[in-house]
Amino acid sequence: MAKISIIVPVYNLEKFIAKCVESILSQTFTDFQLILVNDGSTDNSGKLCDYYAAIDQRVKVIHKENGGVASSRNAGLTASEGKYIGFVDNDDYIHESMYEILYNTAVIHSSDIVVCDFKKVMEGQFIDISSLQNPLSVRNMNNIDALNQLYTENGLTFVCPWNKIYKRELFDDIKYEEGFINDDETIAHKLLYESDRTTYINLQLYYYVQREGSQMNSPFNIKRLDAVYILKSRALFFKEKNEKDLQQKALKHFLEKFFWYYSLAGIHIDRKNKEMKKLKSTFDSSFFELITHREFGWKQKIYLTLFRISPSMYDVIKNLLERPKQEMKP
Repeated sequence: MAKISIIVPVYNLEKFIAKCVESILSQTFTDFQLILVNDGSTDNSGKLCDYYAAIDQRVKVIHKENGGVASSRNAGLTASEGKYIGFVDNDDYIHESMYEILYNTAVIHSSDIVVCDFKKVMEGQFIDISSLQNPLSVRNMNNIDALNQLYTENGLTFVCPWNKIYKRELFDDIKYEEGFINDDETIAHKLLYESDRTTYINLQLYYYVQREGSQMNSPFNIKRLDAVYILKSRALFFKEKNEKDLQQKALKHFLEKFFWYYSLAGIHIDRKNKEMKKLKSTFDSSFFELITHREFGWKQKIYLTLFRISPSMYDVIKNLLERPKQEMKP
């Protein structure tokens, strides 16, 4: 049985796959199983997956109907055999020592999750994947300390799935929620909560490619509102676990995202649209918890109440109250 199962969801990115897969196959750590999940690609991605399976016995290919990244990760988890699980996106690539460092750290510290930093790189940018730039430091955290990282400037590092290895048992009762474009957000908090020890190392070992046409760089679409619903479910999760401090942080994060996306969606969609009504109802169902939030002052609570009653009235009054004084002069 391999020590690590590395899962790569693959969909219609044939020009990136070679760099991604070869950065994995050339790892200094060799005791791994690489699972390429071809999610119904219509280009040559599936054939490339089969090519790598033919030349390296560590590679297993799953061909499936298109179902999205979450379904691909779940399919890979079902087929995985490793003691630890890792993920890599098919347009990214990794440092040649990434899995050696992550695995050795996990063994030394008896970690359930090991997290490294990532580096954003532009498409076509040259990166020397054999050099290490940062000094190595290690920080061990219990589940609550790790969850609090979600609300720091390092939050994305602890949310995204691909700069980590996870002890396989964490996924026994946790799976990616399918149908969301922010599928990593749906389970990040659940995995961190179940992890007795999460270890963070400050090395940039994962290269996160910024490319035109990617999901994160695409124009607005209605599915981006999923982020609001996921953050609401995270606040409910902490409420169920009686983690009051984390629930307060999650509610604040939810509210920030809610108003951002409500404003953004309002540019593209009429407020009478059913999706906008659904979004507003998410706010309404959280109103009592928001209005009693310990970090919100009276002014914020008035605004929240106005928005609860009427978003249009909220817009008018907020604009009047926040208009610069010089504009108020006759």
